[in-house]
Amino acid sequence: MKLKWYIYWTILVSVLLGTLYTKNHLNHKNRTWHWNAGKSLIECGLLVLAAAFAPILLAIYGSMLITQKIQRPAIRVGIGFLTGIGLTLLLSSFLELVVLLGVFSIELLSGDFLGYWQERRDKRLERVA
Repeated sequence: MKLKWYIYWTILVSVLLGTLYTKNHLNHKNRTWHWNAGKSLIECGLLVLAAAFAPILLAIYGSMLITQKIQRPAIRVGIGFLTGIGLTLLLSSFLELVVLLGVFSIELLSGDFLGYWQERRDKRLERVA
């Protein structure tokens, strides 16, 4: 069971690394493959760490990536601001979903969590009555 998760995350990071390498190879054709691979590896590491520890940085990175082709600075800042807020709201919704799924996965694995809440509620009702 544990091995399946390692395989899943390995495949996911490998796809991210391959995508970054392809992007860097297309954008920096005059550089060596060593340079492109190193840049891709560093970007992949930073993205994985940002996703794990600071998701808001991912929203900022995404809004910068989305608005990089816009030439006018004022329009770029405005659209970047709106995009950043939208991505932050999206990330916070996903975070709430992950927390909710985490609570129910604890219940599925242990069978104790929601039962504990019911037990506490019953004790509270007994004290009131």
